[in-house]
Amino acid sequence: MPTPNHRGYDYLAAKLAAQGYVVVSINANRGVTGADGLRGDFGLNLRRGRLVLRHLQQLADWNAGRAATPAGLGFSLQGLIDFGHVGLLGHSRGGEGMRAALARYRDLKSPWPKRIGPVNFEALFEIGPVDGQTARTLDAEGVAWNVLLPGCDGDVYDLQGVRPFDRMIMRSAEKQVLPKSSFEVFGANHNFYNTEWQVSDAGECAGHTPLFPPYPGSAPQRSTAENTVIPFFRAHVGAVKLGALADRFDPSRPLPPELTEIAAYARGHTANLRRVANFVIDDFRGKTGRSSRGVANTPYRLTQYMHSGAGPSHDRSQRAALVGWSTPDAYLQVNASRMPLRVNTAAFKALEFRVKLECHDSLCDQKMNPAGDVDFSVRLVTGAGNPSAPVKLSSVALVYRPVSAIPAPDNSVFQTVRIPLSAFGGADMSQFRGVRFVFDETPSGLVSLGNVRLVRAEAPLSTAPPRTAAGSVPAASRALPPAWENNQVVAVRPAVPESATRSGAGQAGVVEIELASTRRFPVMDSLPTLYIGDRAFRWSRFVAGAANRIVFSLDEAEFRQLPDVSDMRLVIGGAPVWNFGQFRRP
Repeated sequence: MPTPNHRGYDYLAAKLAAQGYVVVSINANRGVTGADGLRGDFGLNLRRGRLVLRHLQQLADWNAGRAATPAGLGFSLQGLIDFGHVGLLGHSRGGEGMRAALARYRDLKSPWPKRIGPVNFEALFEIGPVDGQTARTLDAEGVAWNVLLPGCDGDVYDLQGVRPFDRMIMRSAEKQVLPKSSFEVFGANHNFYNTEWQVSDAGECAGHTPLFPPYPGSAPQRSTAENTVIPFFRAHVGAVKLGALADRFDPSRPLPPELTEIAAYARGHTANLRRVANFVIDDFRGKTGRSSRGVANTPYRLTQYMHSGAGPSHDRSQRAALVGWSTPDAYLQVNASRMPLRVNTAAFKALEFRVKLECHDSLCDQKMNPAGDVDFSVRLVTGAGNPSAPVKLSSVALVYRPVSAIPAPDNSVFQTVRIPLSAFGGADMSQFRGVRFVFDETPSGLVSLGNVRLVRAEAPLSTAPPRTAAGSVPAASRALPPAWENNQVVAVRPAVPESATRSGAGQAGVVEIELASTRRFPVMDSLPTLYIGDRAFRWSRFVAGAANRIVFSLDEAEFRQLPDVSDMRLVIGGAPVWNFGQFRRP
């Protein structure tokens, strides 16, 4: 029997309906969930977007009286739905599918506005979503947006759902104040936000306490969804919006006890993507040592300093400064100007930056400290290079070590820190020069810094973060593939005819690589990814009736470009990697 996946969110739907929302959960089992991926739509998330829009079309017909509401519903939908206030929610592939629905509705010459009528999408909430399973880059511009990231996700183990945030924070084209945020829940797994997904995707958690017990479901984990999803939609969707409920997504605001009593969290946030709202000091997109404003930065006694990518969880476009230190007087000063610069303090209210602690030495084999794992101080630099009074990081944010599901590799995700300018001891912003990060609190460490800017967003004067009630446990050892495992390449061949009817793979110019293992290949929302050397391939299908066989399709041109001999491995979610040794191209 098919799993009724769409019923897995009844616990959220009922609470939203009690607030006056019309809530529809879509069954994607027929034609989507069980279907093979397509070229350009490997996870069928563009198809999911079309499915969402087709449902909106049907709802619009019932609402307008163009079609009769099915008798089985028990009441009429005519005139009941307000398409001027629409919110979307998607879990896993459904998250990217909801972004696809937004994009397809708004596409130039899209047929959907005519089919549905005017729709005002106001907000989108994603839970443990995938990103990049289609040929299109899908973001959530023009709506309020939040992504909930399960810190112990054993399926979408790299927490790639933060990538739309990375991409959107670099843009400044929005005309309205529409916040974007990320909300990482330490100890949460991927599956138990859906009550129909009965088996945990993660065995244990590395560096943090799991919220999920060894039996199906987790009431505490579901509570972290209830206390984010419901307030999010009440704050952003409807004729009457309760904006104060969105404070919990802002890292400069304290979290309510109904959340802090369950787990620890890391929040990312940007309040406003309008051009006038952000004064960028350094996004670290330039060469090492030069800020985004074309001024040389000032490193002092650092063991490491380089501008680089932000790590595997983050989008390729996201840049960071990787900074290491081992002495208490080390610092990095990011500079906005060589000469004093007048900053309009009537416009800009706070300093904002992103930070994450990287693994070093035996850090990732230790246990998470509920009071935070790294601390340093932040100063504004004015006049002739004079630093302001310091603000300790630990007074405004708790930054933890990278955490993950086991056996998945550790993930490392940025969180946002926002400090009111008034906290810096009366710094003269008419003489502003830059920001100094002084590593004087933790004896040694390695952090990434990103997106340093002055912002219009307010931040409260008292920003001390609440200590969480979340416990911590030592990290368990990483699971390895079983010693008895035997992996082999079954065949390398032109696309076979039977695959043509199922996945479109039987077309000319396609090469199939069939793999087999004595260990089954799990079906997850994270796409199976075949790595041949440094190349990654995601167009695949499972062999019917064989849980330990999988076929990858490569365009013939891609296949010809492979080296003659390459290492081959298969990655599926957070499961131990399948190694196939050296692949020799025929």
